[in-house]
Amino acid sequence: MMQASLLNWAVSCFKINCMKKLWMGLLLLCICSETITAQSKKFRLTLLPEAGLVSFDGKSGSGWGLYAKASFVTGSTGALTLTSGMGRASLKKLIGSSEDYAIRSIPVLIGYEHAMGNFRIEPQLGLGELGGKYTLSGVVARPSVASLFSALTLRYQWKPISVGLRAQYQKSIEGKEAGIWYRSRMGFYTIQVGIPLVK
Repeated sequence: MMQASLLNWAVSCFKINCMKKLWMGLLLLCICSETITAQSKKFRLTLLPEAGLVSFDGKSGSGWGLYAKASFVTGSTGALTLTSGMGRASLKKLIGSSEDYAIRSIPVLIGYEHAMGNFRIEPQLGLGELGGKYTLSGVVARPSVASLFSALTLRYQWKPISVGLRAQYQKSIEGKEAGIWYRSRMGFYTIQVGIPLVK
């Protein structure tokens, strides 16, 4: 019981506090990026919009996302990466319902980007939130569960811009007490564009 209580407390703190601190951190990162770049050529900041297909508990539809990625170059062909942002999708079409039903994912991902000529491959792993909002019979619910994320991106670098294919998978890591989405799984399969902010 003590271990379960500690786990529930840790998950609650992660969902409530970590996301707010994350967005503040990304804002500070953008503000300080010019100074960091002036000191070192080994730092890059990239904006990553994407759009594509979404799979949620066996059903499919469309969605979009917007992420920011900080890259720390470790050699001529490699870089450690830290990525976060948000993916969103409407579930009206997914479940064939006339009710308002939407989902979001907010991951924090650590990855390694490897360059092979103009091509880049980047596996990622991290934690985050799967949440959303839906209305049934006039009652609004906002489910939210902590999730484990994994992703793989294959992109082509064309001058400063990159274009790639990305697959992101997430699975809830909470128990039944988290609510109706405690076993939910979600996948994003997207085309992603990389726009350099600092290079």
